[in-house]
Parts: sequence; structure tokens; C-alpha cells
Amino acid sequence: HALINSNNNNYCATSNNKKRLNQLKSSINNMAPNYGITINDEDGTLLPSTDESLQKTVKFADATKAKEQLSISIPHPSEYSRNFNQGSQVAILRSLRAAGVKFIRFTTVDAYNTIRCKTVPLAQLISQRRTNQAFSPLSNPVSIAEICFAGLPSSADVPAAPNLSSRNVLTLQPDFSSLRILPYASKTAMVMCTAHNQQSGDLSPLCSRGLLQRVLRSAKEDLGIEFSVGAELEFQLYRENKDGVMQPIDMSTFGNATTLNEQEDFISTLYDQLEQQDIPIELIHSESAPGQLEVVLSYSDDILQLADDVVYARETVTNVAKQHGMRALFLPKTSMMAAGNGGHLHFSFRETGSKHRNAFSDPSQPTGISRKGGAFIEGLLHHLPSLLSLSIPTVNSFRRVGPGCWTGHKVGWSTEDKESPVRVCIDLNTQQATNVELKLSD
Repeated sequence: HALINSNNNNYCATSNNKKRLNQLKSSINNMAPNYGITINDEDGTLLPSTDESLQKTVKFADATKAKEQLSISIPHPSEYSRNFNQGSQVAILRSLRAAGVKFIRFTTVDAYNTIRCKTVPLAQLISQRRTNQAFSPLSNPVSIAEICFAGLPSSADVPAAPNLSSRNVLTLQPDFSSLRILPYASKTAMVMCTAHNQQSGDLSPLCSRGLLQRVLRSAKEDLGIEFSVGAELEFQLYRENKDGVMQPIDMSTFGNATTLNEQEDFISTLYDQLEQQDIPIELIHSESAPGQLEVVLSYSDDILQLADDVVYARETVTNVAKQHGMRALFLPKTSMMAAGNGGHLHFSFRETGSKHRNAFSDPSQPTGISRKGGAFIEGLLHHLPSLLSLSIPTVNSFRRVGPGCWTGHKVGWSTEDKESPVRVCIDLNTQQATNVELKLSD
């Protein structure tokens, strides 16, 4: 009754639906007296019958049969199903539009730590969805040449790379858990993507994000451990002097208050913009080189998100510095007379399924390190020469390394020794070994 009497109801928009509802209404009206009730034709409410004889002859056993007679059969019910993922994508696009976003930047990181991205107007994605309801607007929005993952230089379109050519294309599939609206470019949202073979849809072996996912899965399934990781980002702030020469903003040293005091506005803006992107900050302090700061990202059990946070944080640092008339340099070595910029990583792990216990630590051992923790350190030391090709991959990176540079310059480990490349860190409160730091990384 309510559906029929509501002229604006969507279900009554078609004549077939209204015809079925009228048939149902007629059936209910004809059957009602058999059950000692009458129906108010205005709103469909059920009223007791005034006929006492009918009330006495109500047969409640027939209720099930009556229910069967009243059921409606909807032809082709699958036509009314909704694709949850597509619906979510449309909701994301509309929400971004409401937030003032005009562009979505689809992003990946190649093996040379270069951010590769393409921007698609939000209106284009929404328009494609309108013209084709079966279209999934964010499934494979953009593609990128496979050869780019070999570190495509500015001097040539096709670098000399074994087993790679310009003919293959990879599609970028977004991971919406990484979607952020960029505070320094508020009309743009950015999302991290995995790279897939265009024909088969398989994850590309060149995809750095996919590689990290495989390592984490292998650690969990094969070794029964799950990692926790923290990251330290070092950078120097430069400003152009009156002669047009770029110089460090100050000549401060490690732990000095000068940079913190003089650059408080920059630090405050940086903190606000990182917070807007849900990037938690544990610590900020000045470092050893002139105009150098270190931003420490909070320890995280979500390693993939931490990797995303590093990318977003470095981009944010660069752009906030520009807003304040400065340049932020992550270059490993800006001067042979000053300390370099590193990107140190801290590792610990827990047994799979355990939420709290740090499996790296074991107070019963003389070193305070568990057997698995010792094995992890041993693996780092064994593979360290090879790891350097990834963690400090450039000539400039090696300029940062040497005696007295707090980087380590030979294979070895130690507890709380900043001159060791692999440093075991002690908790300030418990005095227990908590994690291991890899300093040969930038």
C-alpha cells in the first residue's frame, strides 16, 4: 500500500512494477477476511474484523501457505546485483570531487628510486563511468613503459638495459589504502600503484611495491615472522643568497637549537602537512651538517604503508621547503667538508600471530638478542656488500661513507655504536635490545 500510494517512489516508476503491486494488493484484500482482519485502504494497516464469526474461524495453520501465496517472484534477479568494488570506486571519485580535488596522480617507484606518475583529471574518470556503467574507472587507469623501470634517463628514450625494450607496457593498478590528498597541491590526490603486465594482468617482477609484498609474505609464511620497521629521513635546507648562490640556511651542528628556532615556521608547516596525510612523526632534530634536519617516522607494523609514508614524506619536505623559499636536498653528500644525508632503517620482528612480543629481544641471552635476532644480523652482515648496490646505489652515496661519518665503513655490528653499519639499539626505559639499525642506506 505504501509503495502504491507513494507517487515518487522509484520502484513504481515502471508500469510492470506497479501492475504487480496492484495484483498483490488485490490478493491481500481478498484473503484478509479469511484471517479475521480487514485492511485500511489508505495506509495498508491491518484492523480486526468486526465479524465475530470470522474471527472465530481464523486458521493460523494456513499462515505459511498464505505467505507462499503472497511472495513476489522477481525475474532475472542477477540484474539487480551491484558490484561492490565499482560502487566503492564511484564513491571515492565523488568524495574527492566534493573535497575540491581535480586530479588523481597514479604513482609508482622504479628501481632507481625515481617517482614515476601520471595524472588523470577526475572529471574524465567520472565521465567514463557515466557513459559505460560496466566500466571500472580505477582498475587500469594508466600505463607506463616497462623500460622506465630501468631508470630512464633524460638523455635518451631507451637506455641500454638487458632483457628490456620499449615495446612492453605495464598498467598501474592503484592501492586505495595509500590514497592521500596532497596538502601542498590541494587540487591533487595521489595513490600508490602496483605495475602489471598489460596482456596477462600478472604482477610485474620489476614492480618494487610488489617485491616488498612478496618479501613480507615469504617472511610470514616461510619463517613465521612479521616485521616492524622505522625510518629516519635526513635532509639539508638551502637558500639562495643575494648573489644567486645556494647556501645552507645555517652552520649549526648535531642537536643544536639554532635550526629548530630559526626554522620553526617551516617545521610547523611540515608537521601539519604530514599529519594531514596520516604520517606519524616520532622525533625532529638538527643533524651534523649545516642546515640539516632529521625527521623520524614512527615505528610501524604495516611495512607497506611505512614505505608509502617515506615517499609521501620526502615529497612533502621538498614542497614545504619551496613554500618557505628554500630547497630541501636529500643528496647523500652535498659537500666533502660536511656530513651527508642518510635514510636509516630500523628493523625488529615478532612471531606470526603475536601482536606485542618483540622476537628480536631475549634478555636471557648475554647479548640480549634472541637466536632469531642473531640470525637476522648474521644475514645482514653476510649480504651487506650486495645490499649496498640497492641501499647506497650511487657514487655520491659512497662519498657519505667513511671513518668518522657515523655510517660505518666495514662489515660489522655493535651495540649502540654509531660508527657501526649495523647497530643494535637499546630501549631507554627497559635497557633491552629492541631493534637493529642499518645505517648504510640513503
